[in-house]
Amino acid sequence: MDKNNFKFNDKTLEYEKVEVSFLKRLKKAGLHLGVSVVLALIIIIVSYPLITRYTEKEKNQEIEKLQETYSKMNQQIQDISNELEVLKMRDDSIYSGIFGVSPVSKSLRIGGTGGTDEFDYLRGYDNSDLMLQSAQLVKSLENQLKIHKKGFDRIDKLAHTRSEKLSHIPAVQPIHNHNLIRVASGFGMRMHPVYNVPKMHYGIDFTAKTGTDIYATGDGKVERVRKSYSGYGKHVIINHGFGYKTLYAHMHDFSVKQGQKVKRGDIIGQVGNTGTSTGPHLHYEVIRNNKKIDPTNFFFNDLNYEQYQEMIKISSQIKTSLD
Repeated sequence: MDKNNFKFNDKTLEYEKVEVSFLKRLKKAGLHLGVSVVLALIIIIVSYPLITRYTEKEKNQEIEKLQETYSKMNQQIQDISNELEVLKMRDDSIYSGIFGVSPVSKSLRIGGTGGTDEFDYLRGYDNSDLMLQSAQLVKSLENQLKIHKKGFDRIDKLAHTRSEKLSHIPAVQPIHNHNLIRVASGFGMRMHPVYNVPKMHYGIDFTAKTGTDIYATGDGKVERVRKSYSGYGKHVIINHGFGYKTLYAHMHDFSVKQGQKVKRGDIIGQVGNTGTSTGPHLHYEVIRNNKKIDPTNFFFNDLNYEQYQEMIKISSQIKTSLD
């Protein structure tokens, strides 16, 4: 491009070339460059808040998404853990013992995951490690839950085929005690209230007013109705069959006779203070295959998980029995 300017000469009436010096050219180019730089700066200054705002918005959206994911995972973990605890408690202390089915082994209970490939969608975030850890824990808990449910499916089938046995199992508390305030002493070593020495307490003591009704805890046949001035005092033993018996001691009076058949929930007598006793209460025992065992494990028709835990807590805190 021609860098020369032309100027009209009114004397010669001709256009004459005007040479532009390098300095002037440089000044002109500098002016154009300065204007361009200024315009670019203005554009950047105006656009920067918009760009920054958009970036912050994306970050906030990602954080909200992560928080929502964490919240859902934590809720899943809590729900599955609670359900697993209930299943474990029932499997170990109730159903397995009743049906003679072995509990789920510890190695199977632990469960596992199928590797980390299935969690690839969680990678690439700032907190991916935490998310992966939570996701793997949820997966492990889900696997454990499936294992327990399979075990209970087997138990459910046994329940249908052994309904007669179920009705004979001592599965309720022998007196009304839904609020659990009547538990006075549990199964285990206790200080004897009369002899003042440590002694094994083979049952559970329920406090109640003299004359309070006592109920058969399962179907069966009354094996013993006996009066005594020491030990158990007036007491009844019911043979439930299938290796189970229950004993009801320190009674005030009887409502059944020896040899009589009873159903779960039938009144068999009333609470008293007979025999070696320090106050009105019922001493209740469960015997399986001639061995006295903790009756708490057989209240599953009466107690939910929370009540069961509270029952154990109350009975374990009391160090002295009433008989």
